[in-house]
Amino acid sequence: MSIPLLLVGCGGSNPPASSGSPTQEITESQARALYIRKCSLCHGADGKLMASKSPDLSLSALSLEKRVALVTYGKGTMPGQKGVLSAPEIQAVARYIERFRE
Repeated sequence: MSIPLLLVGCGGSNPPASSGSPTQEITESQARALYIRKCSLCHGADGKLMASKSPDLSLSALSLEKRVALVTYGKGTMPGQKGVLSAPEIQAVARYIERFRE
């Protein structure tokens, strides 16, 4: 597998998934699809894969606000999704991650 493929899978420089309004509602199934497409390569479908030194999301104690910031701006090898996903999509992914907590 090549490095560029990994970057795209981890949310590299893809165009925004949708250009809806900032108040658009993202359904849980849409949030899941976004998570699978943008996050699961490193975090796994259940948040526990931990590829590329990614943290186990089931153990995360981050608040929703901190998760939104992390998804928006990235950290370490994780690229930020600002400009890739809309604000409602980022919020939805951050909320979806809560389901992995044990």
